Amino acid sequence: MCRFLSLLLCSVSSAVLFAAPSPDPLFQSADLLDITLVAPFDQIDCDRDKEREYEGSLSYTDANGQEVVLDITLEVRGNDRLKKANCRYSQLWVDFKRRQTAGTLFENQNRLKMVVQCGRRVSYANYIVKELQAYKLFAEISEINFDTRLLNVTYINSGRGNAGRTHLGFFLEHQNRLASRFDMEEVEINRVSSAELNPRQSALLALFMYLIANTDYAVTRGSGGGECCHNAKLLQDRDRQYFPIPYDFDSSGFVNTNYAVPPDPALRISRNTRRLYRGFCVPPETLDAAIRVVQASRDRIVSIVGDTSHVDQRVANRSVRFVEDFFEIIDDPRRTERLIIRACRG
Repeated sequence: MCRFLSLLLCSVSSAVLFAAPSPDPLFQSADLLDITLVAPFDQIDCDRDKEREYEGSLSYTDANGQEVVLDITLEVRGNDRLKKANCRYSQLWVDFKRRQTAGTLFENQNRLKMVVQCGRRVSYANYIVKELQAYKLFAEISEINFDTRLLNVTYINSGRGNAGRTHLGFFLEHQNRLASRFDMEEVEINRVSSAELNPRQSALLALFMYLIANTDYAVTRGSGGGECCHNAKLLQDRDRQYFPIPYDFDSSGFVNTNYAVPPDPALRISRNTRRLYRGFCVPPETLDAAIRVVQASRDRIVSIVGDTSHVDQRVANRSVRFVEDFFEIIDDPRRTERLIIRACRG
């Protein structure tokens, strides 16, 4: 049995464990999607009240050139990005009416997280693009990941008749839909042990977080004793193993926002761009296999962060250098031993 499991889970090959299901219509294209939102945004951005709901509409032009208008309900969300000192505009939940979405781009969608450009400056647009890239990087190494769609959003403040504002943003698949697509269950639990995590997924997630220099996460417990996890969702397969799926990367060194929360002083790192491996210890063959998966994705990873479709060459060059520094570490056995293997948590 041990040898059989080793072949499945601990092989140095990059064979996948899941056949990726087809994405929903919204996520079948990576093209920039133009949408218009009409809602009381002045009130939304003033209130920042998670308990309130706001009626509005979402419209887009379909493949036949026809305008599609959907009724929606908006709620604000987030923690650090909900603070007015950090973000001028509120992060949003977008709720749809199922009876309206059939046959549209939003079929199968009930509730979507929308990552909103925090402010007007170009730097905030860069943060959106780089955070979206982080999701795409994880998708390169893990079969189970949140689908995303880049948006060009025009916000119209209802009742005012003004021209509104247009900024970048992106939609993030809801965890319930992700679980459904992979025939898994979302779990609500306060704490799990690291031994209950799928070892391959645990290793891949830890390497990814090391790649983007992110320590603002936890996959076995929630923050402040709340529901697990912090900036990750747990899905459970039929074998009762837990698969952590990460989200919210604006505190990472890769995105490097100006409002990022400083690293936990207990970690003894001076800035959020400094890498620190926070993964749990797994069998050596499992970690080796995970590293090989990431190494095999190197060209695609560099291509993603070097894309200048929505950022300038200077920003793209910095991103490429940042990920190349990571690959210099995992390509060097001595540095891998010192910075990753010896740093793992028991």
